[in-house]
Amino acid sequence: MQVTNIMTHHFIRLTPETTIQKVLELFLEQRQDIACVFKDGEFTGIVTRNSITRLILQHAQLEDSIERAIINPVVSFLEDDSVFKAKEVLLHSNIAHSVIMNSKKEVTGILSRASIVTGLITESEHLAKRLRVLMNHLSSGVISVNMDERIDSLNEAAQNLLGNQKNDQILDKPISSVIPSILPTVKEALKTGTAFETMKIDINHTTLMYSVLPLKEWNQIIGAMIVLEDVTKYEKIASELESTKKIEQTLDNALELAYDAVLLTDSAGMITKANQGFLNMIEVDSLAEVIGQPLRKVAPEIYRSMASLGEETQGMYVNVKRNKAILTKKTMKKEGRSIGTIIKIIYKQLDAWKELFAHMDKLEHELNHYRQELSRVSQLNTTFSQLVTISPLLQRLKQEAFTAAQGFSSILIVGESGTGKELLANGINLASGRKGSFIKINCAAIPEALLESEFFGYDEGAFSGALKGGKPGKFELAEGGTLLLDEIGEMPLSLQVKLLRVLQEKEYERVGGTKTRKSDVRILASTNRNLLQLIKEGKFREDLYYRLNVIQLEIPPLRKRLEDIPILCEHFMQKFQRYNPKGVIGVTTDAFQKLQKYNWPGNVRQLENVLERAYHFCSENWITDYHIQLETTTPQPNQNTLNPSYPTKTLFPKKQMEDTEKEILLEALAQTKGNKTEAAQLLGISRSNIYQKLKRYGVITTFQ
Repeated sequence: MQVTNIMTHHFIRLTPETTIQKVLELFLEQRQDIACVFKDGEFTGIVTRNSITRLILQHAQLEDSIERAIINPVVSFLEDDSVFKAKEVLLHSNIAHSVIMNSKKEVTGILSRASIVTGLITESEHLAKRLRVLMNHLSSGVISVNMDERIDSLNEAAQNLLGNQKNDQILDKPISSVIPSILPTVKEALKTGTAFETMKIDINHTTLMYSVLPLKEWNQIIGAMIVLEDVTKYEKIASELESTKKIEQTLDNALELAYDAVLLTDSAGMITKANQGFLNMIEVDSLAEVIGQPLRKVAPEIYRSMASLGEETQGMYVNVKRNKAILTKKTMKKEGRSIGTIIKIIYKQLDAWKELFAHMDKLEHELNHYRQELSRVSQLNTTFSQLVTISPLLQRLKQEAFTAAQGFSSILIVGESGTGKELLANGINLASGRKGSFIKINCAAIPEALLESEFFGYDEGAFSGALKGGKPGKFELAEGGTLLLDEIGEMPLSLQVKLLRVLQEKEYERVGGTKTRKSDVRILASTNRNLLQLIKEGKFREDLYYRLNVIQLEIPPLRKRLEDIPILCEHFMQKFQRYNPKGVIGVTTDAFQKLQKYNWPGNVRQLENVLERAYHFCSENWITDYHIQLETTTPQPNQNTLNPSYPTKTLFPKKQMEDTEKEILLEALAQTKGNKTEAAQLLGISRSNIYQKLKRYGVITTFQ
């Protein structure tokens, strides 16, 4: 029993400033003799009725504080300490109370001697009840006699052995009137304290074994205990053991006569029986090397083959110690519970089975191929799950992207704005299995003056305003991982040269640095521009193009996969419901038809925006063609786009644009040591404009 089971959980809490009068009132009101004192939430000691009395005898006034009556240190116990330990400590210390604390040294209760006495009495009563229950459930008969040779207790088993006599018919009777033949032994045990064991006696035509044990208390004999056992059940057990031994001998002989390898295991997989055929197959000399050993250690090939099998298997093809074999397994059960397994392995003279084995080898290879394909398709669906589609065009592209992701070559992703180039890049990164980070940089969103430091980082002192310790670039952050160069067509020629060097030589230096750093980064690039046209115009390096364009993946526009519109609508509806749950169930057939007749110059991004507007303004259960608002104006063609009929400028979410702008402002201020005029000149904007932007992003006080 632990002290937490008997302690007082509700105790008086005081502070050192509490008055003597208040404490006495609390003692009387709550009928307690002890209180805990806390100062600023920390336990500082206890006060007791005795310590308060001593303080009053020292001429203290009732209005005085109890500070001089606080007892510290105090005897304390942990919640899981035993009651017996607490009893010994309190008796040895000659104190009446102690404090109980938890593992955090927080006071959780008070323990008194009275609580211990009550707890021990309760525990004794509980143990007595358990002892009575135990005695009554023993299969052996137990009778106790006192020094007058009279019966003072017996259990139910003893009543049954004595002919189902009731307690009131036996209790307090002399043992001589109940079992006369046992009286001499009882007398001797009471007189000399000698124990007598395993002697025979006949009662009611039943042969019993009995023992007489003297009972002592404080080294004085106070009585004797008689234990009765029915010999009949032991004779039955002996007969069963003999039968079992004969069966086991028969089984051993049958195993040895078996031509094939046979073994038995228990429910835990330990080998209990095996024949010589099994020893020959695993090339072991004696049974002692395998009996009692786990099957997984003795014959791991068999253990692995059985791991995926059911309770009964016939004709499984396995390899054991370079031998082709046929395995048969059967689970042994008793009362529906497995108690072991019988395993038979045919491995001798299997030349006639060669064609079967060849066919099974072929099936095994085909099965492995299908497993690999299933795993590949499963992984493909997981890594590219954000690209929602049923279109054969995009499905084929996802398969090509998954295959490309397994390699190390640079990948160029092309496609119109809004087709999902970044989603495809995310999937490629996931499928690549590279351990490093996935870093994205938008080449069109960063001023040319800052691009080099963004890509390669800079060392301390590289320029005015450089951060102490320098700053890592995107290549450094993506080490061991993947770097996505978004809008690669917007990269200045000056930076293209340095990027080409990194791709060719796998090394770079920070701005202002002299240390050459090795680069292990997988490069992905994306664009909606026609890079070949840019090469003709002298705006993009041809050698960089071919270095990036090792593998090209082109995402088809939405107008070429209109069959995806229904599934995309369902995907976006679920997305809107997560952010703003309302009663919109889906999109009607008329709305689908209207959506599929549109040309979608903005592709999937435009479709999401159209559906988002319809979702917000729909007050019904279904979005109809009435809610679908489509732009009727045709964007102006741009000769640099992949498809001249559609715009090239990528639409970025507002939050992403604001974050990028804020980062650029801070970088410019760092380079100019906080000089806003120089920063404005560096960025090509007015001084008042830079103040407005800093105020908008809450960083106007960052630089003075």
